[in-house]
Amino acid sequence: MKKFLFLFAPLLFIMTSCSPDKVQEGEIEYAITYPNSEISGFMQAILPETMTITFKGTKMKTTIARGEIFTTEIISDESDRSIEMRLDFGASLLFANLDENEIQELISSQPKYKIKALGESDSLAGMMSTSYKIKGANDTITRSDAWFTEDLVMEDAYWFTPYAKTKGTPVIYDAERYGVMMHIEAVKITKREVLDTEFDRDPELVEVAFEDYEKEVQELFDVLME
Repeated sequence: MKKFLFLFAPLLFIMTSCSPDKVQEGEIEYAITYPNSEISGFMQAILPETMTITFKGTKMKTTIARGEIFTTEIISDESDRSIEMRLDFGASLLFANLDENEIQELISSQPKYKIKALGESDSLAGMMSTSYKIKGANDTITRSDAWFTEDLVMEDAYWFTPYAKTKGTPVIYDAERYGVMMHIEAVKITKREVLDTEFDRDPELVEVAFEDYEKEVQELFDVLME
């Protein structure tokens, strides 16, 4: 019996040490607000109020939508540094697969932040999270602290954003793009099986150059923020 236990112990150690302790797949729901914008009744009716990140392994789909009015998706994968962007807005049914140069163009076009870890931790929306002080160049606004979690399998989910050097997945943060600043906070995480087909592209979408895609999305947000 002792000999059996002696032989079994290393196997048990390997099995337990290799078991995943991070969430491998699931979905995070976020609420979106616009703290630095004056929102009219019309704008309130059409601006997106929610965002969803669906993830499986290192791949994730970030969806921002408002009913049947429009949907934008970003499919990103930190393992191969790939990005695909999608837009469904009226007659505009588009997608763009970014090459290395376009990804660098995307990164360069975003704000530059000074990010400082504050050393504070808390459980937010069911995820243990760490806080960071965010400061933009020539800031004239008061920013909220950003919070990121390392409870999920993604190690640097936002590698293509101003938060590229912040480990983990965003829980609370500000997003600035297309002339709009959104404050985004996670409200719930759902641990569930994610099918590969959930990342599939609608066959009605037409491929365009990244430059043309950016113009279309900018026009969308110009309409939303009028």
